[in-house]
Amino acid sequence: MTTSPGNEHRVETRLDIQETIFIEATPKKVAGTDSGVVMCTSLDLSANGLQVALDQQLDVGNILRLCVDLPDKEPIFLVAEVKWVRPDASVGGYRTGFLLFESDDSDITQWKLWVADMLGNN
Repeated sequence: MTTSPGNEHRVETRLDIQETIFIEATPKKVAGTDSGVVMCTSLDLSANGLQVALDQQLDVGNILRLCVDLPDKEPIFLVAEVKWVRPDASVGGYRTGFLLFESDDSDITQWKLWVADMLGNN
C-alpha cells in the first residue's frame, strides 16, 4: 500500500511495508546496547528514506549503517542520517526518520530498484 506525503517534507510516494532493519552504530550512539546493533521494523519507506519503530532514541544528525533484511533476497546495506525522532506509544518507543545517502559503500542502487519494483506492483 502506498501513502502520499501529506503535510510532511517528503515528496516521494511511500510504501507501507514492514521489513526488519538492523542499525549498526557504536554502542555510545545507541543507548541500551552493548553490541552496537539494534533490530527494528520499518513503518514506511521510499527511494530516499524510511521510517522505523525503535525502542531506543537515536540522536538527530547521526549517520548510521542500516541493513534491510528482505524476504527471499540478499540483505541491502544502506547509509542514512537520522533526520527526526518522535516519541510514540503506539509503536512502543520512538518513530525515527532516516534520509538515505548516495554512498559508494552502500547498496543504494539495489534499494532504489527494489522500491521501484514494489511501487510497480501496487
